[in-house]
Amino acid sequence: MSNKKRSMSKFYQATYHFINKLEAFLLVASVLLMATNNIANVIGRVVFQESLFFTEELNSILIILITFAGSSYASRHARHIKMTALFDLMSPFYKKITIIVISLLTAVVMWMMCYFSIEYIGWIAPKGKVLPAMQIPVYLTYIWVPTSLFLTGLEYFLTSIKNITHQDLYLSSSIKGDIYD
Repeated sequence: MSNKKRSMSKFYQATYHFINKLEAFLLVASVLLMATNNIANVIGRVVFQESLFFTEELNSILIILITFAGSSYASRHARHIKMTALFDLMSPFYKKITIIVISLLTAVVMWMMCYFSIEYIGWIAPKGKVLPAMQIPVYLTYIWVPTSLFLTGLEYFLTSIKNITHQDLYLSSSIKGDIYD
């Protein structure tokens, strides 16, 4: 392997590892923050007869983050929903073709949705709307959507490339599947 390929491979692995750790941290922190926020709100409501004014908005932001960062994380770890009834009946050759086609189509759909979400953020940002309680611009709450859709599309694209260039079946760019299941 040439030095250029080796350094590109190291860069790819370091970037992949960084994104993976960042998303895992964001998911864990978001779930813990949501739980803490809800518990504090219940305590405030029961003990002090006063709810936290920002609970609903914070939970909405965290749900968006968890949903979209979670989809990227799930695709990277091949933990997405799989409906394999027909796939399991296929021969290894057709499994390989099917996974390549599905991965490429999914990448295209994710990137199209990424484009539309960027368009939406571009449309909503100039309106200057803010969340009533937290006074955060609404468009900032959607920043995770195109980022995660792009990363999800990239993972599916890399999965298809891995399946094209390797003999083994890959369920994600780093997780092998058993082609003879």
